[in-house]
Amino acid sequence: MERKFLHNKPKFFMQLAIVLLILVLVISGLLGLKKKTDFESVCPLGGILSLGSKLYRGSMSCAMSETQVFMGIMLVIGVILFSKLFCGYLCPIGTVSEWLSKLVSRWKAPYVLRGVLDRILRLGKYVLLFFTAYYTITKSELWCKKFDPYFASVTGFGSDTVLWAGLLAIGAVVVISLFIRFFWCKYVCPLNALSNIFTNILITAPLILIYLVLYLLGIKLNILWLILALCLAGAITEMWRYKFFSLRVVPINNNKETCTACEACDASCPQGIPVSEYQQVDHPDCTLCLDCVKSCPNGSITVGKTKGTWLPPVVIIGLVALGFLFAKQFEFKTLSERWGGYDSLQTVASLKFEPLRSVKCYGSSKSLANKLVRVKGIVGLDTYAKSHKVVVYYDTTRLTPLKVKQAVFTPYQYKLSKFQNYQPANLAVYEVPVNGLWDIYDNINLIRLLMVDTAIVGLETNFGEPVHAKIFFDLGKVTTERINELIEQPYCERKTPDGKVEKIKVNFKVEGKGAVIDTMDYVSFRKAFFSGYDQKFNNYEKYNPQQLSVFEVSLPDAENIGVRRALKYLTSHVSVFDGTVRLRTTYTDRPVVQIFFDKKQVSPQQIWEKLQEAELQVFSGDEIKKMSNEFQFEGPYKVYPYDPKMEDKPKAYQAGTLVE
Repeated sequence: MERKFLHNKPKFFMQLAIVLLILVLVISGLLGLKKKTDFESVCPLGGILSLGSKLYRGSMSCAMSETQVFMGIMLVIGVILFSKLFCGYLCPIGTVSEWLSKLVSRWKAPYVLRGVLDRILRLGKYVLLFFTAYYTITKSELWCKKFDPYFASVTGFGSDTVLWAGLLAIGAVVVISLFIRFFWCKYVCPLNALSNIFTNILITAPLILIYLVLYLLGIKLNILWLILALCLAGAITEMWRYKFFSLRVVPINNNKETCTACEACDASCPQGIPVSEYQQVDHPDCTLCLDCVKSCPNGSITVGKTKGTWLPPVVIIGLVALGFLFAKQFEFKTLSERWGGYDSLQTVASLKFEPLRSVKCYGSSKSLANKLVRVKGIVGLDTYAKSHKVVVYYDTTRLTPLKVKQAVFTPYQYKLSKFQNYQPANLAVYEVPVNGLWDIYDNINLIRLLMVDTAIVGLETNFGEPVHAKIFFDLGKVTTERINELIEQPYCERKTPDGKVEKIKVNFKVEGKGAVIDTMDYVSFRKAFFSGYDQKFNNYEKYNPQQLSVFEVSLPDAENIGVRRALKYLTSHVSVFDGTVRLRTTYTDRPVVQIFFDKKQVSPQQIWEKLQEAELQVFSGDEIKKMSNEFQFEGPYKVYPYDPKMEDKPKAYQAGTLVE
């Protein structure tokens, strides 16, 4: 490969613009100059697979929107009519691979695999595409995020990335590509495999048509068989023929009458295609990058019938523009479900909620559906993640609009103070109607406003029109007028991960007059707001209360979210004794963990020694895993008989966590 970056200026500057844009977005995010960037916002692979999920299941994948879908559709059109333009001009992974190859070309690297090994390795990307497509389409979750080197890099191995898979993928791009040219693109990339399948359109189209005809005839084959057929057709065609049954309208042509066999085109091809051997280049790796056209000294290499290199950039810009244009005109439903005899009812009405910002992807849409399906009279919903809109369908003979709103609404509770060296003697409960307060993000912003005053220690919201907020504050340390003033501030402040302060515009209004409706002591408040854990095991239900005793010891960090998540491991650890049957955390006069046990089978000393072990034994099926015991208990422990009255707890609240 020639070590020339600028001999094909249109391609180079288009690649450079994409790389610089990504770098600017990443750096801006790290410096807090820009809000969190959605690095999947124009992902064509996610768009195509999400469209498949939409057609097969009726639901979009993850937070995929119309933009990704139409970018995917434009990519397919470009692949069918022209070539894999995205791979050659826009893909950041392809660009990095190409640039790395050029940088090491002076050392006669990287090597271009040929022959049997090359053909066998090409199967790899189709295998990965099969699993990626199947799990994305059937689960409506974007499975490729687990290993996508681009997503892992720009998000810093975000929460959806599997660390080892992301590291292997980045290694395949950055390290292996230094030795084997375009290793990721040729042998691993599922988007390349998908592009090849649509390049092979004369085989692909009949397979899709057969599947649709069978479906219309009532033979509803699992989508697995269509995905498998497409992947096998693409793999076999590529490995056997080294070219596809395509409809390209502008292939690369080599005029053999004027060609001098100087092989300049071969040397310039990033993919290592022996262009000079072809009369019409139909190699599976050709991306219509036109490096060969640019390098030909006598103009024998042309794109279609022209020597100009303007066509691919113009086509790319046109397709991208069309993708954005169509995306603006449509909004797809992220989830659309019906139940409860919807089709037979004549009394169905709909109620729109907009914006409901807690609905932002397939997962949150499904969570809302699972909640509403339990409400008698609600018979369906549509969600739109892009605009955070939800439409709920209900039976008007069973529910009123007010009841539907109440079903959608989620009560919220949050303890604002950590009470470090601070225990107020008396707390007042101020109830006030607040306009503009609805979903979890509104609650979070209200919390940010109230946290300005340390005498305000708690917030609870309950359904109403407007929503009723109960604000708990240190009696005598703050006035209700001051609370109203805080609620109606135009901005709240959020600390970014790098310590900077971001202003968020809010619009809360106090409706009418609030009132102090109650007072309570500190312990009662902590009990009511305690976010506890409770797990029963070892046939707990078979024991009479008289048989059980309670082992209780202080756990100061019981409300810490990390500790709460790890309590399931502690439960598994103590369940090794047949006589231990329940573990829960609660607040007495302090945060404690309580273990319910049968004295005839296990002693308190055995339980205490078990809690002090350096490693937890966690049972997973037939396996026993060990993990470090990070729990910090403060003795001494105490033991007393179980009293069923212990189950009389304060009102249960939704556990609140301040989400940044």
